[in-house]
Amino acid sequence: MNQHVFLDLFTLRMAALQAGRDRFFHHNAKSAPLAEHLKAVRFASPPDLTRGPHEMPADTLAGRVDPAFLVHQWRGNSFPTIIYHHGNQEHPFELKGSARNTFRTVLADGARDIDANLIAIRAPFHRWPTRDYLRRMGDITNFIAMLATSVNLIDQIVSACHDIGSSPVMVSGISLGGTTTNLHRTYYNTADLYVPLLAGAAQGDVFTSTPYRRLVGGQGRRHPELVQELLNFDDDYQKVTTDNVFPLLARYDQYVVFERQSTCYEYCPIRIMERGHFTAALSPTLLRQHIADVLQGNVPSLHTS
Repeated sequence: MNQHVFLDLFTLRMAALQAGRDRFFHHNAKSAPLAEHLKAVRFASPPDLTRGPHEMPADTLAGRVDPAFLVHQWRGNSFPTIIYHHGNQEHPFELKGSARNTFRTVLADGARDIDANLIAIRAPFHRWPTRDYLRRMGDITNFIAMLATSVNLIDQIVSACHDIGSSPVMVSGISLGGTTTNLHRTYYNTADLYVPLLAGAAQGDVFTSTPYRRLVGGQGRRHPELVQELLNFDDDYQKVTTDNVFPLLARYDQYVVFERQSTCYEYCPIRIMERGHFTAALSPTLLRQHIADVLQGNVPSLHTS
């Protein structure tokens, strides 16, 4: 077992201990399909691209939720824009001191060197303490509503950026955020560039067919076929043939398993890190470089290391 595999599995064990009984889909593994969730999202107001944080309350099939976004850096209306979605349980607006989130480490810390507008998405339920978040994730309806809301918020911001002339507009994100990136491309595809990091389009498999299933409880464990049916969208993903997605995967990732998730990108140029999920997330310079390469048109060749 190499260090990358070990750290993924060790981190997972610690997360399982922290979760206790509050695990994904413990109470409920049934929900309306994603397409219905996407259609149901309604925001109280359109996005405002002035600098700073913006709360964007939304009505969903899971009730009223609390997404938000942060305009961290605004170079100008005619500059490119990067819309970035965080990973699971990250707090992307915490940017001071030793705060650990990938928007800070990957983009905000290198903002002066990125000639683009930078916008961070905060998914529903991610302003809450970890225990409260985990309890809400016990119902798969909340999980899907969270994804659908983030996807819709991204689409609203993409449209606002295009309206003022920002180009190109890139959507990127890591893990949960990479899944959201892929969902937006699958069902909207209105951005110019998509850069999913450590994510594919078979999200259901992450919860049912990898060591990450240790974080799934109760109903989710008993009904893996429901979880896969609701969360896998790889068939729809592959119907989108636009040449605008540039994924990054980690060869030793124990959650987003390379052999499975790379099949979602059959005709896409994949950049591969010789790391696991945890160690790749702790390599912000390499992640930032991949985003910058795509923005600058330096596209990696298929399956480069």
